[in-house]
Amino acid sequence: MTRHQIDPRLFDDSDVSRHLLAARGTQWMRGNRGDPYALLLRAQEVDAQRLYRAMRGRPELRQSESDVWVTVNHGLGAEILRDPRLKLRDPAARRRRRVFGIDSGTTLKHVLTVDDALLAMECDEYGRLRDHVSSFLGPGASDRRRDAEAVFADRLDRLRDSGSFDAMTDFARPAVLTVLAEAAGVPPERREGLPALCADVAPLLDSLLCPPTLDATRRLVVAFDELRDLTAKSATVPDEEDGVVLALLFTVGVEVAANLVCNAFLALAEHPGEWEMLRSGARSASDMVEETLRHCPPVRLESRIAAQDVTLAGQEVGKGSQVVVLVEGANRDPDVFAAPDRFDTGRGSAGVHLSLAGGSPAAAIGPAARLLAEAAVSALAAGGCAPFPEGEVVRRMRSPVVRGIARCPVAVR
Repeated sequence: MTRHQIDPRLFDDSDVSRHLLAARGTQWMRGNRGDPYALLLRAQEVDAQRLYRAMRGRPELRQSESDVWVTVNHGLGAEILRDPRLKLRDPAARRRRRVFGIDSGTTLKHVLTVDDALLAMECDEYGRLRDHVSSFLGPGASDRRRDAEAVFADRLDRLRDSGSFDAMTDFARPAVLTVLAEAAGVPPERREGLPALCADVAPLLDSLLCPPTLDATRRLVVAFDELRDLTAKSATVPDEEDGVVLALLFTVGVEVAANLVCNAFLALAEHPGEWEMLRSGARSASDMVEETLRHCPPVRLESRIAAQDVTLAGQEVGKGSQVVVLVEGANRDPDVFAAPDRFDTGRGSAGVHLSLAGGSPAAAIGPAARLLAEAAVSALAAGGCAPFPEGEVVRRMRSPVVRGIARCPVAVR
């Protein structure tokens, strides 16, 4: 783990509060001085696209006031995400019992660690796990996809009579949980508590870079540990690798997939022409999901730590330095995507955008997130249910990585 990144289980409330407040205060002060990366981490009503546009051009990799190297360049971002010298944690760091303070002499990089054994493995390990996920829960797993479509269609049928519902709490998250619980063989009697646990663990990816509140931190850790225990005792865990995959699906995959589903629904609601093409068969559910991944990704940035001195885009990046790919910005690089701000399912962005790419926990569950989102979109199209916004979309506070949706009121007609 990087310096000052702490495991909250090892500290009392006073020390954890001091750590979180100091981290939040540091990000806030640097944001007040105009540091774009700090403003993004603050996640406080900021126009991210405006910040990305200001960071384009030379140098392609620039050091922010937060002492973090950042890029919105698509080509460089792809290079960083596949570079084996850049890790999810600092290999030289040790478990520390020192919290961060405003007067700290070292740079704050990551904020919390919840489980490095699951969330900070070697990048190629996540690539192997991704292949494992894809074999039984990826878009190519036709039987699983049909089952998922049936789950989403059934839930949609039960909701459509009301006319309006919450796309996150009534549709996306419950359906995603049902599909994953069935795939994992979680007994019915152990499923009752899943919605609450997954809601509490939802800030997981955000908490690594943006300090949550003390209460959210404590609930996150408890929920994470309970989900790991539940997946370890699942009926479909014949070996350790399966247990790791299921743990990733429930701790990371539910939030990523549910937000991807909601983002796709919102895109269809905001672009009726795209809905008509989907409904008529001129565009596929896969086209819709891939453009959603590009245009409004469920994971907006990826952080890496240099395990050795490296040169990136002509810049000397020292060992232990943090390098961040602003995926959302790179996905709208005008040198790669024509009219990058336009939502266009005909552009064929699969394999080009950087969402759920590289070696990371989110990338490992990428095939499942795609399958679930495609199943949801297919169910919507098959039912002829045109989505419409029904009110303000509310996103979670302190959610710069996922930009997690708390409330997403929609209507279908």
